[in-house]
Amino acid sequence: MANKKFNSWIKNICMGWGFIMAGSMLSSCNDLMHDDLPPCDMGVDLQFKYDYNVQRADMFNDHVGGLSVFVYDEQGNFIARHDAYNDATSQPLKDPNYAMRINLEPGKYRFATFAFQKKYEDALAQPGAKFQIALPQQGDNITALHARLDREQGKVNNQSQPLDTLWQGLSNELVEVKDLQVTRHTIGLVRDTKQLTISLHQTDEPANINADDFSYQITNANGDISYDNSLLPDEELTYTPYYTWTTEFKDTEGNVKERTAHAALMFSRLIWHPAEENDKNAILTITNKTTGEEVARINLADFLAQGRGAFEARHYSEQEFLDREYDYKLDFFLQGNQWKYVQLSISILDWSKRIQRVDF
Repeated sequence: MANKKFNSWIKNICMGWGFIMAGSMLSSCNDLMHDDLPPCDMGVDLQFKYDYNVQRADMFNDHVGGLSVFVYDEQGNFIARHDAYNDATSQPLKDPNYAMRINLEPGKYRFATFAFQKKYEDALAQPGAKFQIALPQQGDNITALHARLDREQGKVNNQSQPLDTLWQGLSNELVEVKDLQVTRHTIGLVRDTKQLTISLHQTDEPANINADDFSYQITNANGDISYDNSLLPDEELTYTPYYTWTTEFKDTEGNVKERTAHAALMFSRLIWHPAEENDKNAILTITNKTTGEEVARINLADFLAQGRGAFEARHYSEQEFLDREYDYKLDFFLQGNQWKYVQLSISILDWSKRIQRVDF
């Protein structure tokens, strides 16, 4: 019996030393006196996804080429910026398992993100209008973070270039970083730049139309995007095509039987407003440059939002659809100098909707 008590006493002593040694090893992770010891993993691994689209597929690795992540503390004060991007020698964002490791002390943090098709500074070096991030200084509040589209006296000068695609993302809640471990968190991105292709068809004289005969513009106060993807108060901006062209359809003898005029535009995020706030909606205007006559003036957000009918089972609201979809096509069928009806098409489906002009 005495031997059993003695053995139990020895066992407890050994276990006690084991706990002491383990505690010593844990504390030595941050012990600056032991540079030869491996560092402990701690901080946050940020992953990113872009599945807020009508495809409902994560296209982050295929579409995004550059990230700028801004780190804020629990009170919303700026701490640091971290970037990741693809280039000629390395393409980390194409890796499906990519995660951005950020070393942080224990605490609670928020992460705000703007993403592009390339490194942010490389995007700025390209011709055309750019979204300029108001880069924060140490201690700035998160509410000061925003991206503002270049303009010259209210006109977005694209210099015949499409806008570099802009995505925005924000951690939905405070992310807690704990001592001696890595926290994992995923940020979802929303695409804010949209593409619209306009095609004009003449019903009475199909061959009598040319893209150069018309001017095309979108007006909307939507060029300043906050950290949370809301639109900040802005002046009214004017967007014009970055490319126009005319296609021809010939018969077997080479005679032109029909022409179609085309214009491609890119613009910032659209917000859908109800009828009583129609003055806030984006307006698309098409004008005949020869006669000065307005061919079309439409509430663009309302027209494009009708594309949600292609996804009736999803029950998208107007705003959710406008934020998920990014590639639209409007075919205007003209009778004389007025549009008779419009065919709306969206990017991924063989789907279209005919919108008749009610006062024609």
